[in-house]
Amino acid sequence: MRVKHIHLQCRKLLLLSFAVVLVVCYILYFMLPPVQGRIAEANRGGATEILDSKGGLIAWHVDSHDSWRVPVALEQVSAWAVKSIIAAEDQRFWEHRGVDPFALVRAASQNLRYGRRVSGASTISMQAMRLLRPSERNWTAKLRESLLALQTEKESGKRKILQLYLNLAPYGGNVVGIEAAARHYFGKSARELTLGEASLLSGIPQSPARFNPRKHLQAALQRREYVLERMEQLGMVDAKAVDAALKEKIIIRNAAVNNRDPRFADYVLQLTANRGGIVNTTIDPRVQAITQNLVQKKYQELAAGGITGMAVVVLDVSDSKLLAMVGNADPDNPVSGFVNGATARRQPGSLLKPFIFCSAYEQGILTPAAVVYDVPSSWNEYRPENIDHAYLGAISAAEALRYSRNIPAVRVLQQIGIQFFTDKLARMGLYTAGPVEQYNLSLALGTAEMPLLKLVNAYATLSRGGEYMPLKVLAGDTCNKTSSVFTPQASWLTIQSLGHNRECTLAWKTGTSWNHRDAWAICISKRYVVGVWCGNFSGSGNNNLLGAEAALPAAVELADSINPADKAKWEKPEGVAVRKVCALSGSIPGAGCNHVIDDYYIPGVSAQGICRLHKAEDITETTGERIMWPAEVAAYLENKPGEKVAEQSDGLKLTSPVAEGIYFVNSACPQQGNKLDLSSTVTSKGGIAYFIDGEYVGRCESGGAVAWNMVPGYHKLVAVANGESVHTGFEIKTLE
Repeated sequence: MRVKHIHLQCRKLLLLSFAVVLVVCYILYFMLPPVQGRIAEANRGGATEILDSKGGLIAWHVDSHDSWRVPVALEQVSAWAVKSIIAAEDQRFWEHRGVDPFALVRAASQNLRYGRRVSGASTISMQAMRLLRPSERNWTAKLRESLLALQTEKESGKRKILQLYLNLAPYGGNVVGIEAAARHYFGKSARELTLGEASLLSGIPQSPARFNPRKHLQAALQRREYVLERMEQLGMVDAKAVDAALKEKIIIRNAAVNNRDPRFADYVLQLTANRGGIVNTTIDPRVQAITQNLVQKKYQELAAGGITGMAVVVLDVSDSKLLAMVGNADPDNPVSGFVNGATARRQPGSLLKPFIFCSAYEQGILTPAAVVYDVPSSWNEYRPENIDHAYLGAISAAEALRYSRNIPAVRVLQQIGIQFFTDKLARMGLYTAGPVEQYNLSLALGTAEMPLLKLVNAYATLSRGGEYMPLKVLAGDTCNKTSSVFTPQASWLTIQSLGHNRECTLAWKTGTSWNHRDAWAICISKRYVVGVWCGNFSGSGNNNLLGAEAALPAAVELADSINPADKAKWEKPEGVAVRKVCALSGSIPGAGCNHVIDDYYIPGVSAQGICRLHKAEDITETTGERIMWPAEVAAYLENKPGEKVAEQSDGLKLTSPVAEGIYFVNSACPQQGNKLDLSSTVTSKGGIAYFIDGEYVGRCESGGAVAWNMVPGYHKLVAVANGESVHTGFEIKTLE
C-alpha cells in the first residue's frame, strides 16, 4: 500500500509540474516581447550597397552593427538556396508549426545517450528568433525561442520566417544574410546562385568559423557534400544534379570589395545619410573605367613631379548626371587618402573667366572681336599680373579669354559689376554665402574657393546654352527643372571664344591658382564635360602645377577617349548675327578704319559704338593710319602703331618656328615635309607645352621638338613652361 501511495504522489507531482509548465508557457506566450518591429527592421536597412547605372557594385558600407548585410525578399533568392538551407537545417520546416516535436525527441535521446549536448533540435523558425533577439544559450532562452517561433509562424507564416532567417543567418566574419554571402564570396546576387554555390553557402551557418570558405575551403566543400546528400535523400535533387554540383568549380572571389572610388562612396553615403539598402547612382561603368585607367596613368607622371593629389569628374551635359568620379588618385595614402578632391573647395584660378566674359556678352559690353587691353594696370591697392608676367597689349575679347589673360578679365569684371557676377555664380551653385563686400576684383582670378564638382556643372550650363540644372548623383533623382542663368546667345559666343579646334566641337579652359597650389582644366563638348584638378591636399605649391601642363593633357585625352567620334557642334542660336567691325577695335568701322573683319554679335544687345581708335582727318597719304590709343595703353605700347606683340621671356626662348616666319606645305606630296618642329629652350627644369591657335599640340623637354602637321593659314603659337610663356605668329602657305 505504501508503494502504491508513493506512486500516486509522484503521479500527482508530475501532473502538477506539467500543469505549472503549461500555465507558465501559456502566460509567457501572451507576455512575449513584440518582435514584429524587429522583423520589419531586419527585412530592410542593412549595409549600404552602392550600384552604378547598370547595376554593377561600386561599394558596400557596413550597417550600424558593422555587418555586411543586404536584406532581400524570398522571391529574390535562388530556389537552390532555399532548398539547400532547409535540407541542411530543418528538413520538416514546411510541416511543423515552429517547433519540431520529432526533432525534440531525437535531440533528447541523443543528448542522454552521449551524456552531452549533441543536437539542439532548433528549427529554422527557432533559429530566426534567436538571431532576432540574441541571448545566452540556456533552457530558458530555448523556451522563449520556441514560444516566439510558434507565435511568429502563426502571425507571419512560413515564408516570412524563412525570409527572416535567410536575411539574418551568419556566413562567416561579419557577413550576414544570403544576399551578402552571395556577393561577398561569389560576386553575384542570391538569385543567381547555382546548386553547387547554394549548397556550399547553406552549410556555413551550422559553424560559420569552421566552414568559412575563404579560410577553410576544404571543410566548406566537405560540408557541401553533406548538404547535397541530404537534398538527394529528401528528393529535392536527383543523383545527376548532385554529381554535376560536386564537379562544379568553386571560385571564391577576392576579399576586397570592388570599390571603384572610395571617396565617391563616402560622398554618396553623405547624400543618403547612410540610410542602408541599395543605392542606385548615375555612374556609367564604361566612363568610370576609362576615367580610372587614365587617372592611374597620369597620376604616376604627376607624382614624379612632386604632385600628390588628383581628382576627375565627368558629367552628362543633357541632364547633369554624374557619369564618373575619382575623388582621390591615391585613396590609400595614410595622410591625405581620405580627402575627396572633387568636393573639396579650392581656388579655381582662371576657371571663372568664361562666366565673366559671358556676362559681358550678355550685357552687350563686348563681342568676341571687341578690343580689350592687356597692359599693366592697378585698381587702388590691387595690382594683378599675368601668370607669365608678360602683356599682349590690345587684343580681342576672344583672345583674352582663350589665352586666359588676367588683366582683361579684371577689367571686364569691373565693367559688369561684382554684384551682377556673384548673382550669376549663386544661380549655378558656386556662390553659397557671405556678403558680396567680401569679394573684390580678385574674384576674376579665382580667389573664392569652389569645388571641382560644382565648377564642372557650371560649365555644363554653358554647353546647354545657359540653362542650369542641379547635379544628379542618385538614379532616383529625375528632376530636369532648369533655370536660365545666361542667354543662349551669350553662351554660344563664349563657347566660340573658348573653342580650341577648327570645327569647335571641343572647348576648354585651364586654371592655375595663386602660388601654383592648384592646376585645373575643364573640357566641354555638346555631350560631356570633363573636369580635372591637380594639386597637393596639404595646400603646398609646386611650379609644375600649371593648368595647361598638369591638368589639360589629361582632360583632353579623357574627353577624346570617352567619345572619340563625337563631332557634334554647338549650333548658332537665333539672335546671333554677323557684322563687319574694325579689325583693331572690334567696333563699328568709322571713316578711318582701313581693315575690317567679321564678328558675331547679338542684335539689339551688343554695343553699336563707332570705332574711336581711328580718326579720318589724321590719315593722309604720307602719314598713313593713326591710332588714338587710350592713355594707359599708349604709355605701354612702344612698337609700331597697331602692332600686337608679345614679349619674349628671359628664361624661355622659342627656337622654332621663327617669329612671323613663312613656311610651305607641299600639296603634291602630303606625306613628305609637311610637319613643322616646335622647339624651345628654357633655363629651368620641366617640360614645355605648345598651343597653336589655342589648341594643345604636345609637350617636350627643353631642346626637344614636337612635330605639328602644317595647316595652311596664319597661326598663333604659345609655348608655356614653369609659369612663363612666349607668343608668336607664323604663316603656312601651299607650295603648288
